[in-house]
Amino acid sequence: MKQWIRKISISLALAVAEMALGILLLINPMGLASMVMIALGILLVLLGCLHTYEYIRLPREEAIKTWKLSSGAGLLVLGIASLVNWQWMVQLIGTLTTLYGAILLVSAFMKLQMAIDALRGRRRWWYLMAISFACSAILATLLFAKVLTGTNVWTWVGILLIAVAVLDGAYFVLGRKEGRGKNVNPGGRNE
Repeated sequence: MKQWIRKISISLALAVAEMALGILLLINPMGLASMVMIALGILLVLLGCLHTYEYIRLPREEAIKTWKLSSGAGLLVLGIASLVNWQWMVQLIGTLTTLYGAILLVSAFMKLQMAIDALRGRRRWWYLMAISFACSAILATLLFAKVLTGTNVWTWVGILLIAVAVLDGAYFVLGRKEGRGKNVNPGGRNE
């Protein structure tokens, strides 16, 4: 039961995160891009400092066997570059959309399995996850095929993220209500 509650909590948290990301993409895609680049820059600087610190703390014989100093310096440089000049991300829109398409495709396949598991488990709301799969797969295909270009990419991504988040949230809430008393999770697998 605890594992099931944790799965539901994680799934709902992801749906809320998708919804927030979709709304932010609709409101201000470049503002979101700048926030992501700044957060990435901070993370890279912290990791660079950590690698450098670990190198300094290691005994000489062990430090020679690692690449901690060079990786730390590289991470620091990338982090500082991301913090100082985050606008370079605009030039990488094509690469980022392809990367996002790959992530979305992996997510789509996970949703496909959840829809099939729910259908096999005779869950009433299986089609919500199937629609979510279809939305994710279509968007991933459009991103890979580079059909969507320019700023309108982020508008469509935002709209579809909101739609997927609503479908995912509805599936887990309705699946939870349907599963009460049956000891079955929304994915269709028995506990």
